[in-house]
Amino acid sequence: MKVLFIGSTKRGYLALQALAEAGADFAGIISLRQDEHESERFEGPIAEIAAQLRVPIHETRWMRERDYGDIIRGQWKPDIAFVIGCRLRLPREIYAAPPAGTLAVHDSCLPEYRGFAPLNWAILNGADHTGVTLFYVDEATDAGDIVAQRCVPIGPDDTAGKVYELVCAATADLLRETYPLLVTGQAPRRAQEDAQASHTCPRIPADGLIDWSAPTRHVYNHVRGLTRPYPGAFTCFDGKRLTIWRAVPAAEAPRYVGRVPGRVVAVDRGQGTVDVLTGDGVLRLHEVQVEGRAPQPAAAVIRSVRSTLGARVTDLMERIELLEQRVAELAAVGHPPRRAGRYRRLAAASSGPTLQAAATVRHAGPTLQAVGQTGLAPEPPCRPDADAPLRGSVPSWLRGCSTGGRP
Repeated sequence: MKVLFIGSTKRGYLALQALAEAGADFAGIISLRQDEHESERFEGPIAEIAAQLRVPIHETRWMRERDYGDIIRGQWKPDIAFVIGCRLRLPREIYAAPPAGTLAVHDSCLPEYRGFAPLNWAILNGADHTGVTLFYVDEATDAGDIVAQRCVPIGPDDTAGKVYELVCAATADLLRETYPLLVTGQAPRRAQEDAQASHTCPRIPADGLIDWSAPTRHVYNHVRGLTRPYPGAFTCFDGKRLTIWRAVPAAEAPRYVGRVPGRVVAVDRGQGTVDVLTGDGVLRLHEVQVEGRAPQPAAAVIRSVRSTLGARVTDLMERIELLEQRVAELAAVGHPPRRAGRYRRLAAASSGPTLQAAATVRHAGPTLQAVGQTGLAPEPPCRPDADAPLRGSVPSWLRGCSTGGRP
């Protein structure tokens, strides 16, 4: 049986290795380049396996630069295909080409968590398990017939990194067990129960923003669900993006009846920790990273109990006032900047209500924890490219807390 493999990331590499160990005869490999923010790269190791097995390989980002359908049907002619670690939606001409079908791996117990980032969503939701499902690709997203499935438990303190490692190992084990059954035609196949399905939406960089007014457990899940190897949960501190890599609920914290979510209430320089108020308790920060710097102990960055994490409306208004002054100075000397009109419109918004002025600044809008506290809905997030014309003219302090990698 000739096998086509399409994939990337650590899980894709381990899956390819497992298939090779199970005796797969590869017709070809399509290695997908990983996202730029991912520090652990597997394009090289996948290429090494291809070289060792003397299998033709193509490396690509989007599968658009050539007709891969023609290569698969006309040159490689696989009997079956496996798609693992792939973030692209494959066209029908690709997944329907192998006569025995195309199988993919989804990191949930389908039909639960169909869709995007199921591992992260499971931790964010406080779920006690995720899983690995090997299923046939068809027109509907993650809805094809199931071949095999394995549950992966999630402990109350497990991080995304730990769960990802468990999912990678479970994927490799599942393929070793199932591939021989597929070759002999003995593999089971059962339809999913659509009535039992749940779904997840895509995640964008701004979704990593921490809402300090939420319950402690919610904030803790947010941190552990987005930590390495993902881009991380973040907040705003001193006008800059601050990523929280490691934190835990403070078990024996005092009971605060005067509470400002995001306010720092303790700094332990000996332990390197910082205690921050949430909506109902205290979260203890261990490791953080200021934008553009290396990760550090929290107490090396946040040093005062007068500090508050998160961009507040008052902070934004101070910045807008400075912007107004700068625009006025430029206009007074008769040399307004090329985009002064846009600055003036931004500054003019400050004459209205504070929240209205804040909403005018699209990049800063999602960072305002005060919006959640007042019950007003924040501006819905835009497409990543929708704000591109504005980026060059908005100061970095307005952009710092709303940019970052995709989870």
